[in-house]
Amino acid sequence: MSLIILPWLILNGSCLYKSAPPNLPSVENPAKGLAPGFEPTWSVEFEENFSGFEVGSEPENLFILDGAYSVSEEKADRRLTLPGSPVGDFGLLFGPRVREKSLSLSFSFLMTRQGRRLPALAAGLGGVRSYRFRFNAATKEILLTRQEEEIGRVAFIWESGVWWRARFQALPGDGERTRIRLKLWKREQEEPGGWLFDQLDAKAFTGGKCALWAYPYSGTPIHFDDILIESKAP
Repeated sequence: MSLIILPWLILNGSCLYKSAPPNLPSVENPAKGLAPGFEPTWSVEFEENFSGFEVGSEPENLFILDGAYSVSEEKADRRLTLPGSPVGDFGLLFGPRVREKSLSLSFSFLMTRQGRRLPALAAGLGGVRSYRFRFNAATKEILLTRQEEEIGRVAFIWESGVWWRARFQALPGDGERTRIRLKLWKREQEEPGGWLFDQLDAKAFTGGKCALWAYPYSGTPIHFDDILIESKAP
């Protein structure tokens, strides 16, 4: 397995976070040859909160791979919704094809359980076969994969019927290495400083589009909102 696991751990609430490693080269500021103190900033590549679309419409700035995704509304808040039926694997692509840069995907999601039936979701950086995390509520864990090969997993305790926020990043480093980071938190709370994943993968990140998948195994709708893609020069 071509992965360097960072073993430094801290406990934050109900989630297991990995702290920043003490002796690895910085990926937050990997720029070389720049003036001292200069750090590239994140630039917005794509942003969507669905407030400009009609209820029941399919946003034209999304490429729906499969599934009856459409805009819904509750309490004057519009969001993208996948119905709870049929059950299956339903994905979409969005945003520009970003290459040779650090890439960050943030989004909010809302899922609910129904009895013993539990949903799942996933997000990808660099297209449908690059870096992906998948959260399975039934197993209470998050899997991190690259081209369908598992490169990490972590326990995560999820609460049904609550809006969550996710931030997923791929940060190219020196040579062929890529730093992968992920955090999830309740949307109503402040963003935590720690990361669920913060580890180096011994493969270069080639970039591409971002993707989301929903798996309505519980038979209830899955909602997405406040999608944001950012990039940063290496």
